[in-house]
Amino acid sequence: MGRRLASSSISKQHRTFEGWPDPAELRNRGHRGGEIRMHRGMINFRITATDVLHAVVLAVGVTLLWLWSLPAIGRFWLVMFSYWGHTLNLGASVSLMPQHWSGLVNVSLPFISVQAGSISPGMWLGTLFATLAAFAATYWCKEDHAPWVYLLRALVLIQGSALVYFSFASARFPHDIPTYTMGMLSFGIILIGMIPIVLGFTYYLFDFALWKKLAITVLAMAHLTVFFPLQYILHVYILHRSILFMPLLYFAFGPFLDVLIFICFYSWAMSWRSRSQPRA
Repeated sequence: MGRRLASSSISKQHRTFEGWPDPAELRNRGHRGGEIRMHRGMINFRITATDVLHAVVLAVGVTLLWLWSLPAIGRFWLVMFSYWGHTLNLGASVSLMPQHWSGLVNVSLPFISVQAGSISPGMWLGTLFATLAAFAATYWCKEDHAPWVYLLRALVLIQGSALVYFSFASARFPHDIPTYTMGMLSFGIILIGMIPIVLGFTYYLFDFALWKKLAITVLAMAHLTVFFPLQYILHVYILHRSILFMPLLYFAFGPFLDVLIFICFYSWAMSWRSRSQPRA
């Protein structure tokens, strides 16, 4: 009797697992059961001598062109800072400060000498209530908005940490607006200059036409060249009102945002039709 029950349970177990898909197949399925297909840019990925030549020529050529154009970029950013500094009524002059990196790169970046705004009790309390309200609002969002909820909670965490820090140790905060701005603009020069090098090890090796590789490089670099002075003159304007928001601006709307913009351009370019892909 016991053997019969044991054999019966084993046979049921085999019948239960008999219709299950192969575990190797499950790795290619999404959480809803749909098939996860390989990106079309990877289907015909073969590194050819032509693509390697494209990578070397574009990476080296565009990088050298960027280094050669740095004096003009510095003057362009000076014009942008001067115009918006006057428009926003910052009340400070803008000048170029020379930067020398390893004796190889010489660039002058705009320098605006404005003082950071203080943190009044009313501003601190108002920011605290706004931060708590934003955190509470995340519990009213639907499940479909989960990515936005996590993003908003991350911003709340950053600003909440700043509120705690400035309530106890604001006098020991080591950063000022000129140093912060110069550091971020220096990062911008490096990030934009790294774009052709990064693409040389990634996008240039894929089966795309040469003009498309050059186009995405120019688009990404030109966009960030215009975006950087606008981004950080806005930071200056906000910090001129109050230093309370520097951590939030740096961690959420500083280098992280700049790198994210480049990733967006790269993702867009990967959706373009490759040379081997037939026309629709």
